[in-house]
Amino acid sequence: MEELMDNELINTSAIETIDSREVAEMVDMEHKNLLSKIRKYVEILDGSKLSSPQFFVPSTYVNNQNKEQPCYLLTKKGCEMVANKLTGEKGVIFTAKYVNRFAEMEQKIKLPKTDREILFLSVKVQEQTAQRVDVLEEKVSDLEKSTTIDSSQQYTLERIAKTTVISALGGIDSRAYQLMSRKIFSNIWRDYKKYFKLGSYRDTLKTDYENAKNYLESWSPEVNTSLKIKEYNSQLSMVLD
Repeated sequence: MEELMDNELINTSAIETIDSREVAEMVDMEHKNLLSKIRKYVEILDGSKLSSPQFFVPSTYVNNQNKEQPCYLLTKKGCEMVANKLTGEKGVIFTAKYVNRFAEMEQKIKLPKTDREILFLSVKVQEQTAQRVDVLEEKVSDLEKSTTIDSSQQYTLERIAKTTVISALGGIDSRAYQLMSRKIFSNIWRDYKKYFKLGSYRDTLKTDYENAKNYLESWSPEVNTSLKIKEYNSQLSMVLD
């Protein structure tokens, strides 16, 4: 007898069904033999222009060898048809089993009947949908908070930092730039990483990108370094004079 991977009743398009593998266990029959009988029933029903899916819904499952195999989902009508073909004790026992199983399903999935029940279910579905949307938005927000800037944004920060440093040194042709540019570039990125608590400016979060640009635009060397810059540039002025 084939082993069921899931013994629960399956709900397909709001119609309660039982997997043919479970039915085969109920009637103590090989699943392949039950499939053969069901296929004959389906052929007869379709040939008589009756809707076979109202009785037997084609489906598949994956066996222990990870291969897809055919099966059917039997509605209550389908179970009744199978039961009618059984005689004696076996038919009585199967009828009792499938009736109990469908009763269990009806308790688990009770379809609304009155307008009040339908309205209640609609409100409940809307609430569940809203909760799922909230969870999804929260996940998206968390993702944004953990996403770092892209290469284009990295380049923009580099360009802003370069402009700020050149300005602080008095221009690219200044004496201070010639003597101190390497140190000042090191200082601006040191202060930047310390302020944003990063190992590298490339690790800047997208959510901090605007703040990062403002920081680099407004950055200036510390007092002692600023005095040194003025000193070097004033020496150059004296030489030119």
